[in-house]
Amino acid sequence: MKILIIGVNYAPEISGIAPYTTAMAEGLVAQGHQVNVITGIPHYPQWSNYTNFTGLTRTETINGVNVRRVRHVIGSGGMGLSRILQEVTFGLGAAISPWHKPDVVLAVSPALISTGFQVLRGRLGKAPVTVWVQDLYSNGAREIGGSDTKGKLLEQLESAVLKAASGVLVIHDRFRRHVVDDLGVKEENVCVSRNWSHIDISLAADPGEVRRKYFGDAELVAIHTGNMGAKQYLENIVNAARLADQRGSKVVFGLVGNGSRREALEELGRGIDHLVFVPSLDDAEYAAMLQCADVLLVNEKPGLRESAVPSKLTSYFIQGKPVVAATETDSATSDEVRAAGAGPIITPGDPAALLATVEDMAGSVNRASQYGASARRFAEEHLSAASAFQRVGSWLAGLSAVRSSVTTKEME
Repeated sequence: MKILIIGVNYAPEISGIAPYTTAMAEGLVAQGHQVNVITGIPHYPQWSNYTNFTGLTRTETINGVNVRRVRHVIGSGGMGLSRILQEVTFGLGAAISPWHKPDVVLAVSPALISTGFQVLRGRLGKAPVTVWVQDLYSNGAREIGGSDTKGKLLEQLESAVLKAASGVLVIHDRFRRHVVDDLGVKEENVCVSRNWSHIDISLAADPGEVRRKYFGDAELVAIHTGNMGAKQYLENIVNAARLADQRGSKVVFGLVGNGSRREALEELGRGIDHLVFVPSLDDAEYAAMLQCADVLLVNEKPGLRESAVPSKLTSYFIQGKPVVAATETDSATSDEVRAAGAGPIITPGDPAALLATVEDMAGSVNRASQYGASARRFAEEHLSAASAFQRVGSWLAGLSAVRSSVTTKEME
């Protein structure tokens, strides 16, 4: 089967959606499929052209996958004008690129606007396009603080794009319910396939060395990894670290990664001894960073419930460490942490509660171990890469078969 994957994020980006899109492409190649990818300039999470990409397009082969990169505007995070321009310019670049007659197209959202262009081209060219939904735009716009008007417009756009697609692939059952109940997509057109643990523990650097390198002789280390943006509301962790300073706590908080809010967070955290900023790491150091931590953190803006399931959770769970989740008790994130039995869920935006809960983990070794063991067991049973690749490959094959059947009838 000839599969075309279109998504603005791909390797060498090491966080967010890119590792999943990259692994999916390579996993489908391993199943014997011919996979082409159209992607953008490496830019996330720095939101900059950090590889100094030049020219309008570039082609390369990465681990058996034919990759075409198209130039586009680079936004600044959020859903402002620069982000819209990024999605429009990438979407147009991908839509006018050679598709080489794929049997099926998998378009990754984000980017939603760009995906709309691909769905339109697919309908005009009679190529089935399925949308792989990693984040929900309409919910995100409302939950991050956008206006109701903006949220309604995005909901209408998201609904139109997903209903026009040949199929919709979502990463969580909460997403499926929203796509069907609120966006009006037919239930039979929606498939749920969770993201998976993409960190190879066996390739990790030495955890002890990584801990000493970044945290010295700190007695208790709690880290948050990944994007530093509006959804994460990492001011909460900075303020918890400030409290740790004031109270002489043993906890040192680490913020690992990059993003649109990093500079502001560094300024907010200036002079706090119990706070360490760590740059984006390669796979070996990242895996070691997760292993060397005592507690892993997921932190969300108060009011965030439906728009995203943090991709970091799949990497967290496989480590066998307790996870403290500062999120709404009825959020998609809390559902996932609760299903994994990975750790306590606390009120978002409450730095005192965050510090107290992390300290409690240090004093409850048996409970912390139980949380970690449960999380790892959940990852091993439910977050297998191989099963995800098989499920998505079968879903795409079904869409391709429907298209072939329709084409045959039209020719008769």
